[in-house]
Amino acid sequence: MRQPLPTCVFRALALTAALCCAPVSAADGVRERFRQALELAQRGQAARTDDDAELRGYVLYPDLQAARWLAALRKDADAELDRRVEAFVRAHPQLPATPELRRAWLSSLAARGLWRAFLAHDDAGDTDPALTCQRYQARIETGDDPAALLRELRAFWQDAPQMPQTCVPPFAWLQAQGALTAAVVERRTRKALADGNLELADWLLKLMPAAQAAPLRQWARLLRNPDAELAVIASAPSTPFEWDALRSGYRKLAARDPERAAQRLQQLGRSRFSDEQYAELQRLTALGLAWDRRPEALDWFRRLPQTAVDAEVHEWRVRAALWSGDAEQASAWLHELPAATGAEPRWTYWRARSLERLGRRQQSEQLYKTLAQDNGYHSLLAAWRLQQPYQPRARTFIDDADAQARLLQRIGILRARELFLTGCDAWAGVEWSRATRDLDPALRLQAARLASRWGWHEKAVRILAEADALDVLELSYPDEYLGPIRATAEQTGVPAPWVYGLMRQESLFNPRAVSASNAYGLLQLLLPTAREVARRRGLSAPSADDLKTPAINIPLGAGYLGELRDRFDGQFVPAVAAYNAGPNAVQRWLPQQPIDADVWIENVPYKETRGYVQKVLWHVTAHEWRSTGAVPDTAALLQPVRTP
Repeated sequence: MRQPLPTCVFRALALTAALCCAPVSAADGVRERFRQALELAQRGQAARTDDDAELRGYVLYPDLQAARWLAALRKDADAELDRRVEAFVRAHPQLPATPELRRAWLSSLAARGLWRAFLAHDDAGDTDPALTCQRYQARIETGDDPAALLRELRAFWQDAPQMPQTCVPPFAWLQAQGALTAAVVERRTRKALADGNLELADWLLKLMPAAQAAPLRQWARLLRNPDAELAVIASAPSTPFEWDALRSGYRKLAARDPERAAQRLQQLGRSRFSDEQYAELQRLTALGLAWDRRPEALDWFRRLPQTAVDAEVHEWRVRAALWSGDAEQASAWLHELPAATGAEPRWTYWRARSLERLGRRQQSEQLYKTLAQDNGYHSLLAAWRLQQPYQPRARTFIDDADAQARLLQRIGILRARELFLTGCDAWAGVEWSRATRDLDPALRLQAARLASRWGWHEKAVRILAEADALDVLELSYPDEYLGPIRATAEQTGVPAPWVYGLMRQESLFNPRAVSASNAYGLLQLLLPTAREVARRRGLSAPSADDLKTPAINIPLGAGYLGELRDRFDGQFVPAVAAYNAGPNAVQRWLPQQPIDADVWIENVPYKETRGYVQKVLWHVTAHEWRSTGAVPDTAALLQPVRTP
């Protein structure tokens, strides 16, 4: 489905920082009039002729025109509108809104059956699925070479990631031409099953003869209920199966219930598989047991043939040994890591940690001391293990006012700033990327300073990361929203550094942030979660737009973190993990007996959550050091993880 034109947020922003080094390109008045006019356009108001000269001269006036043309296309399009939109698209090919305007115009042409006009103005490089299907339909309607069309459209049908409504007519034509043979449908069904797209696979299976569909229906059953279908296959040694299908189902079962998977593997027997296939099922079982923190994972890893030891096994067998407290085995497997992997800070730390457990203190301290000289989570842990004060490495940023002034003379930088300040983050991001991608390294750092002063910390931090300059802590860890954070901390009892660390990780201080899963605002709250927290605190139920307001988002996010902290008996690590993965998942991961926090974090089965906890702890540390000159009590944050 085609995405709508990005919607700007028109809430007034508390942008108190000066826009350094150059005069503001537009007075606040014209910027506000632009916001209002753009909001009206996005609500359906078409082009106007009474805009004042100041608005017409504003650097973002073409963006307003684009939004108005889009509004007009949603109403009654005609030849005159086509002429005006065509002229606009030709005049503004680089405008961030132009690709979406072109798509909307082409869709309008298609809806009116103006296929030759569609092809005349089509951008063949645009791979939007809906537009691609309209392109094929245009070629069908205008009598393009049928042989070429059959060949290309069939190839697209077999690999299309999604099939929007606009694909129905060209696919119907393809079927009418007899191009969707049983063999072609089978290949597409296999791809759908391999991708886990059961809905599409079910639809395609209806087009296939029963005998041909039978093994693929078994594959679908293996994906839906792997335990039951594996039991059927195991109970009758003569039951045929396809390896790819069985592996897909077994992988799901091993991740969901590794003990049951191990039982099914025993029932299936060794003789029904090649050596390579059986080793793969052993590998999946071992990984599932490790993700579930089962002690028998170690034996499964030990029995794996060397040919089944891939990157995932290398890492997870070390984690399993750490969880089981088998330092000797962990050390042995750490030494078998590929050289590049073993040199990473993560595994350097765990080599030192294993040596420490084995009583080789001198060797471990050498590794710890080297790590502790750098920045990051594992460097902080190294200092913690040494029981020494930790001091992050910090670089002083040197402002170049002349360079910043030159940057602000560039139309791309100027437009990116104005788009950001008017709440049009998506368009602003496009302009910013174009304006900064060819800058030399020194100028890019000065651009990062500008972005940071505007409150656009995401872009500032991205440039720092690309330049290996995240140790410019004043830009990496700005003093944003400290007043509201501290006020909320007093109200909720949640430490202010915890809230800051979460905010830095969740949104990089963008109050308008919206995630792919529809989490909103500074602390990225899902609407149902925010409403539950509000209800428990006796507050009004917020809307999605409310959650983009810091004064609403911060107390609710901090309140939710406080609830998680209380649920996990004041423990920082499980509370932060639960903010990302959900409290039920974290509850499943809690150990039967207290375990060192670093070991628990390393064994979090969700890669995203594992990294999330590590980053939040580092954010808390880096900002506290920058603010106070001292790091927080690492031992208090990393108390052994226990079940409350």
